[in-house]
Amino acid sequence: MKWKKVGLPIVFIIIFGLGIWGFRIDKIRQQEEDIGVSLDNELLEYFISQYPDNKVLKCGYEDVNDDGRKDLVVIYYKAKRSNGMVVILDKGDKYEITEEVPAPIENQTIEFKDIDDTGPIEFIVSGSKDGRFGYAIFRVEGLESINLFGEGMEDCC
Repeated sequence: MKWKKVGLPIVFIIIFGLGIWGFRIDKIRQQEEDIGVSLDNELLEYFISQYPDNKVLKCGYEDVNDDGRKDLVVIYYKAKRSNGMVVILDKGDKYEITEEVPAPIENQTIEFKDIDDTGPIEFIVSGSKDGRFGYAIFRVEGLESINLFGEGMEDCC
């Protein structure tokens, strides 16, 4: 009789704990899908260590400087109605961060395309602000993200 009294609460606690654990795993997976990379990505962890007060909104993971190592494009929240973008470059023995450029406020996307069929690869950032859409095509040169071509970025950043 005592085991039934003790066993029922223990079973309830185990089932409740498993439910919370499952919910947390789903939330982590959704967050990874939303930002575009795994939360344990080393370059993302480095960004967070350098920008601890900025929320990551979107990431893209590809070799943007043609050195054989994947780099991380990060769009992040700076302040109300102000987002920034940097690229974390994997230099093998260290990481470097490009200069910041303005980024779209809403609906950010990052795509990688080899537009001119020569290295390095370009990346396209698009998004909106108050219903106005914009995009820009960037290439990393040194520690700068060079805007090669774009339209409407001033209206969405």
